[in-house]
Amino acid sequence: MIDMVALPQLGAHPRDMGGGKFLDGVAAAGERKAARDRDRTRRRAAIERAVRMPALIGAGILALVAWWLSGWEMWPWLFGGVGVLVAVLVVARRVPPVWRVTVPLLVVGVWLLTYVDPWWWVLLAGVAVTGAAVAALVMLRLQMRRWQTLAALTLGVVMVAAGWVMLAVDSARHARQTQQELDQAHDEAVARILPRTPASMVDFLAERIARPTPDAVADACFVFAPAAGRQLADARHVLDCPAAIRAMAAEVTAAGDYVNNLYLSGQASRSNPDGTLSVDACHLDFSGMTDDTPHANPGPQIGRLTLAQQRGQGNLIVGYRSC
Repeated sequence: MIDMVALPQLGAHPRDMGGGKFLDGVAAAGERKAARDRDRTRRRAAIERAVRMPALIGAGILALVAWWLSGWEMWPWLFGGVGVLVAVLVVARRVPPVWRVTVPLLVVGVWLLTYVDPWWWVLLAGVAVTGAAVAALVMLRLQMRRWQTLAALTLGVVMVAAGWVMLAVDSARHARQTQQELDQAHDEAVARILPRTPASMVDFLAERIARPTPDAVADACFVFAPAAGRQLADARHVLDCPAAIRAMAAEVTAAGDYVNNLYLSGQASRSNPDGTLSVDACHLDFSGMTDDTPHANPGPQIGRLTLAQQRGQGNLIVGYRSC
């Protein structure tokens, strides 16, 4: 006789045969996964809502700072700002209004930063990293992600310091370069207006000595290098070059003859091995081109001059000796 208790009942549901536990486990796992996904979605939504305004403010500050650093460039605003805003409004209609403004501002800020020194990128990135690390430090109180927070804070401070130092170095280099360019332009301008020949130099000085107005005295000293100006003052036993020019002007007895009848012999100048010119203005002739009658000198002999050509143009007096 067959034991009916030991035989499985025909037509029993699979759940009653052990498969039910498996299906229950699968369903429970699916529910847990769905719950995790919902929780993750809620967290992401909460984070997105929390960072909306800070992101907008940060993007606005970045755009304004980059605009100032770029020298108030307008093209990024026209093409980057307006263009991206229109694209966002057309393509991403479901994007929250705050992000529709934030994204164009970020595009404009990054575009404007391409106009500035790359070290500004390092400095601004360091400020952002430092700010984020400080915010995390305040919120987490080093109870979570301690080493990550401290590492981010250290990195941010290092980036700020490096950016600041390198910007200072670049600024000093640009200042030196600008000053060199200004000095070069000044030297070029000076070289163009200096007398170009020994005779024109002597005539130039004689005209200023004969009529020693303040401007004329300044012009006369302008053609003397500082060392030569001191030599002139020492030779005249006065304080400085203007005083020496006025002392020479006091010896002029006939200004018209001193200027108009002055003649410098062609043998009065000679070239030196170092490329300078020596001009002997101690034997100036004031008799005139058509007058052989000896005349008393209407003014002082100027002295012995050493001229150096400046940038291939005019000459500067770099040495002076009295007669």
